[in-house]
Amino acid sequence: MTKISNSVFMKIFVKLLILLALAKTVSLGVWWYFPSEGVELNIESNFQPKYQRVDFKNMINDAKSAENPQDKQDTNSGISITNMVLKGLYGTKERGYVIVAMKSKPKDTSIIAVKEVYQGFTLKSITGYSAIFEKGGKDYVLELEELKTASSITKVPKQVNYDEPIGVSRNDISFYAKNPNDIWKDISIHEIKEGNVIKGFKVTKISAGSKFETLGLKKGDIIIKANNVTLKSYRDAIEIYNNINKLDAVEIVIMRNNQEMELVYEIN
Repeated sequence: MTKISNSVFMKIFVKLLILLALAKTVSLGVWWYFPSEGVELNIESNFQPKYQRVDFKNMINDAKSAENPQDKQDTNSGISITNMVLKGLYGTKERGYVIVAMKSKPKDTSIIAVKEVYQGFTLKSITGYSAIFEKGGKDYVLELEELKTASSITKVPKQVNYDEPIGVSRNDISFYAKNPNDIWKDISIHEIKEGNVIKGFKVTKISAGSKFETLGLKKGDIIIKANNVTLKSYRDAIEIYNNINKLDAVEIVIMRNNQEMELVYEIN
């Protein structure tokens, strides 16, 4: 049998006392740190959820109206293109293509991809409601045909529908060509200048019931473009008139109440 001395027992006993002291110290610290009361789960038995009526139709409409808010904002940014018609658009902001046509020939459509050029306008981007073109460092907006029809920006008289081309008889054109004095009996125009530069031709008189009134013109209208040509001189207007027998349609842009409007005439 091996005998163990008292000194060995003393060493073991001292170590146990030290461990007990450390354990006591830790337990006191934990006791002081945490609250004396335990955590209880409070369940309110009489809770009733708030009644809410959900209309799924309104939720869908709200989602549609909130969709692509930037696209709706882009629709109103830039200068409006008045001599073109946007038939359709496909794609995203920087990819895709649009279907466009000149308003004078709405059936002659063209498919234009982003970055391609149409009538001098470069297709810059596509939104959910319009096409953004660029020309001469400026942005131009062409809205979908449906939006233009519903727009309240252009107010027109009831007797003239500007959404559709106005028919003009070649016989009437021939008559006025042979009798130019009869033109000035029914209508008077006066050039508008800024300095020495002609900015347009203002209608100063138009006879009620005349051929020119049926064309949709009004007193005070300023004619600024014809067939996408800015009228800066009488020569510009005369050249269009001299070639009118070769044309199937004529489109003029006017300023009315500080707003641009376009009148399209089909020659038949």
